[in-house]
Amino acid sequence: MSDARRVKSRAGCLQCKRRKVKCDQSVPSCHQCLRQKLQCPGYQKPLKWIDTSGDTKAAFLPESKKRNSKARRISESTSSSSSPSREVFVRAHIPSLPKKIDDESSTLIRHYFTRVCKIAGCFDSEISPFRTIPAAMMCHSRPVFLLLQASSAAQLSRQHPKMRYKALSLQSEAFSAVRNEITSLRGSMIVSDELMLTCIIAGLTSTWYDVNDLGLSHVLGSQFLLSLWLESKKHRLKYQETFILGAYVYWLAISAFVTGDPRSSFHFQEGLHETVRRLDMSFDILDDDDEPEASRRVFPHPLTGFSMQTFICVGKVGSLCRLAHAETSLTLMKTRYQQDQLAEKARLVEAELLNMSQSRLYNFRDPQDSQTTVDEILAVGEAYRCAGLLQLYMTFPQLLQQYDQYHVYNEGSSWEDQFLCELTHQEFSSASTLTPLHHNWLRRLALHILSILESIPPSSGTRVLQGLPALIAATWFVDPMHDSRSFNHPFLPLKISSRLKEEGRQIVRQGLQMHEQYVGLQQVSRVLQILEEVWRRDDEGEGKCDWIVLVASKGLQTLYG
Repeated sequence: MSDARRVKSRAGCLQCKRRKVKCDQSVPSCHQCLRQKLQCPGYQKPLKWIDTSGDTKAAFLPESKKRNSKARRISESTSSSSSPSREVFVRAHIPSLPKKIDDESSTLIRHYFTRVCKIAGCFDSEISPFRTIPAAMMCHSRPVFLLLQASSAAQLSRQHPKMRYKALSLQSEAFSAVRNEITSLRGSMIVSDELMLTCIIAGLTSTWYDVNDLGLSHVLGSQFLLSLWLESKKHRLKYQETFILGAYVYWLAISAFVTGDPRSSFHFQEGLHETVRRLDMSFDILDDDDEPEASRRVFPHPLTGFSMQTFICVGKVGSLCRLAHAETSLTLMKTRYQQDQLAEKARLVEAELLNMSQSRLYNFRDPQDSQTTVDEILAVGEAYRCAGLLQLYMTFPQLLQQYDQYHVYNEGSSWEDQFLCELTHQEFSSASTLTPLHHNWLRRLALHILSILESIPPSSGTRVLQGLPALIAATWFVDPMHDSRSFNHPFLPLKISSRLKEEGRQIVRQGLQMHEQYVGLQQVSRVLQILEEVWRRDDEGEGKCDWIVLVASKGLQTLYG
């Protein structure tokens, strides 16, 4: 054996330590990892965690007291078939920080782990990747360390306006550090997990600094970085990598409704969808490579829940609808072929959404958050699926025409009513606009989405994800149109609701006002501003107002997640 295989590494990369070989600590990757064609994880030291459940000041105790603090042990609250060896050991909420950082930085980092993590995803517990992954990365990644502070300062700035200057300063520093890392890629072209996650967090939080900042530059730059990042993933994605990909999918989905070129965005999402279908991913917080596929555990993603593909499809809906409106507003003379091509893409996305189901599988695992359950996460996923279909049908009403054979006349309707309804339906159909029959069914679909969201307790952590489906559904809290028939969708049966529009509107108003107080972010009030304007226009009776057209014309775009 060579000397390299006889010497135990104590100061090298984690890969060499694991293999017990000598590491030369080269940057960006050591020669041992390069020779073995392994991804070098770097030279960070393992994080020390302390229990701060009783007092957040404990995060800054002297080292001697930190050694004596006990770690909290969390046992899986799952099925009895789980083996004891699969128990999860997690250590408290806030990592111990390097001595060199100043008090302001430590305060902002502490705010991230005590407050921002609670609103970053649909659950917050000691296994939340918004806690564990950034905590490990910030010790050796300057962009991550700066951006965690910046996001904390931005979240505080609504209540403390002076913090906005600090937030922008830290954001600028973080972007400078990111540019330096991107410049260093020219040789290896290997995008690290740290760089990828930094770009995603920057995009997701762009409206925290300025409600009108849609993060377009982050969206465009991240597409190139994601392609490079995915190219380097030749193996099954680890949990950390799955988390990063899911966070990107969610960000891309909510931004597709407001920013970027809709045509290129749609094509990129199509390619990403195919990639996600092919990828083998781990959804377990522990390494499950040795587990049989049938017994592998599935922990929810804090942003995409249990269905990453649902959010990709919803993102494609956003791009397609913006593309359709853009071509109309620019009065482009589309050929029949171009119209059919766009409609065909809409049909394919409709089929994908209709065929999706999120059954409660036995291996779904609880996120260990007392405020969030598996069923609530599944319910939000269903709300997104239905909201995607609602928006798609509004923009492409011809999709509903293929189901017109399933309509039935209401009991007691006269033949004169039936005859007039048929004439009206033919008139609207020929113009590719919503018929009264379809209008009433979309209204029912909107109220169905509201009932899904209403079934979730207002204290649920999933409230941070409900913005987009609530917005899409609430724009359809309108009066029904007169029609003696009822439309039945063969693949999406709905119950008839007796709710009035004002009742639904008031529920959403109160929910958004409560949510704004909870998260302290301006984009929540922007959503309510959009809804009030849509409702005002709808009540004036000049035709159904499409919120996507409204926000584009009034400059009310923001990220609605």
